[in-house]
Amino acid sequence: MIVPGGAVFRIQHLQWLGVAAAAIGCLLLGGASVFSNYNDHQRHSNGVAELQGFAILLEAANAVSTERGPANSAMGAPDSEFQQRHADLVAKRAGTDASLAQMKATFADVLETDDGRLAMERLDAALAEGRRAVDRAANTPFGTRVAQDIGEGIMAMFAAADTASALRDLVSGHIIRETPQLAGELMLANATSALRDQEGRLGSYIVAALVAPPERDHVYLEHMRATEGVIRSLWSTSVSMGDKLLPDPEIAELIQAVHRDFFENALPMALTAAANHTAGNSLSAAQLTADYVPLMHSSELLRAAVVEHSVAILERDGQEAMRALIRSAVLTIAILVVLVFVAIIFRRTLFAPLMRLHQEVLALASGDNTLPAPAPIVAQEVNDIFAGLTILRQRLSDKRLLEEDQRRLNRRLRRLADTDTLTGLLNRRALLNRVDAVFRRADRIGESLAIALFDIDHFKVVNDTHGHAVGDEVLTGVAKLVQSALRTGDTVARVGGEEFVIIMRRVDAGEAFELLERVRNLLAETPVQDGLGLRVTACFGMAMRPAGSEMNWDHIFALADQRLYIAKGSGRNRVVTEGFSPQTRQRA
Repeated sequence: MIVPGGAVFRIQHLQWLGVAAAAIGCLLLGGASVFSNYNDHQRHSNGVAELQGFAILLEAANAVSTERGPANSAMGAPDSEFQQRHADLVAKRAGTDASLAQMKATFADVLETDDGRLAMERLDAALAEGRRAVDRAANTPFGTRVAQDIGEGIMAMFAAADTASALRDLVSGHIIRETPQLAGELMLANATSALRDQEGRLGSYIVAALVAPPERDHVYLEHMRATEGVIRSLWSTSVSMGDKLLPDPEIAELIQAVHRDFFENALPMALTAAANHTAGNSLSAAQLTADYVPLMHSSELLRAAVVEHSVAILERDGQEAMRALIRSAVLTIAILVVLVFVAIIFRRTLFAPLMRLHQEVLALASGDNTLPAPAPIVAQEVNDIFAGLTILRQRLSDKRLLEEDQRRLNRRLRRLADTDTLTGLLNRRALLNRVDAVFRRADRIGESLAIALFDIDHFKVVNDTHGHAVGDEVLTGVAKLVQSALRTGDTVARVGGEEFVIIMRRVDAGEAFELLERVRNLLAETPVQDGLGLRVTACFGMAMRPAGSEMNWDHIFALADQRLYIAKGSGRNRVVTEGFSPQTRQRA
């Protein structure tokens, strides 16, 4: 409808304006709820991903720490047990390397920073040095093994564990900055990891004291007592209260297991060994390790359970946030559906057919007469208009099909006019139409050309002996064989009965001669007619056209033709170029 003043007013606009106003109000209310729940879900999902990565980090740091157990066993094992202890150590090292590789891949972005790269380099260096020190002690026969070497191996592995802990703290600090809501869980996981490391460290100090000379015992025992203090501090200030942060029966049970296994069994065992056996080295280090290490397993389980339950809590909260998001979204969508339903009814029965008609008219005007999918039309008048468009579209389609058939016919006629019907090669007319363009292009890019004219030797004998049908097969076989031997960009055409022309690009005289020699030999050696297995030979006359030459096609063709006749007069089955010598059958 056109109102005074020339402005165009559509009833459809008024309809959509009312729907849009109601929809916007609904979207603002529902969107706020959805956005809030989405943020909660994303926060929990990010937390799950960070905690899962943190579990990999703790596993890598723990792997470096727990490698001390097999290392201590290998260094303290007698010769009769060395093979088994060494195999255990090799397997443990492989596990440690795998954990470190997974950690590097997971935290590649953090480890690419200056601090991360430096921390990783320190860990790699410290671990390599620790392993070398362990191997020096373990690979020495038991009777000549030096206690000092064992102590150095233990201390070197301590240094590796320290660098692993430093890297763990660096990366966990990054995680806390990214997800501060996980600070409590991460600190508890760090504390359980540190507890496990310190438990292993305490046992290693006792092992070092058991194999060290008496005068060195006090050094390791002082380290042991300091480590015991760190363990008790970690336990009292953090680990023992883990079930308050993560109220779960499994966490509480594991905390009790750690207290039972370590504080009631492993720690008294270590203190007894320190008090009764270090002075006289009266207890086997391997035996102490075998008894002590299993009692730390509950600490490892607690460390893993802290991360696992933290992940479970975040996943549960994330799922609840997602359910709330879905409820809000469904309610909002339901209201929008009610609002839009009425508008759709009007659109489908009136506005859509008119708009579709408008689009089809524009498409038809632009040349697109594709038949559209059928659409439900309510008004008979609109349906009649669509029927008229269908007739017009069919008439245009028929006209375009006729035009396409005419274009295909023209292309076919043009191809037939340019092609030798027997061999499929260019004919003389097509070749002459192209040579000027070929010469101009060669002059423009500084490219020399070689033009060769060749003729099948004694072709009349083939026709007279076997008939023209076999002769035609020979011509076809020669054409195929020559085409297969030429390079991309070279051209071959049939210009007479058994006479052919080859234009070779990007060649000098020597290269062109060698190429023609290959073609000549190929013809002489390869059957060109399957039924009788006929072979033929050919004479070639070649002339060169340097880039920028004034020679036209008639001139260079005449040169090649003269040399072709020289080839025929010199015994046939040869290539003649400038400076040909009949005695050598080569170029001068």
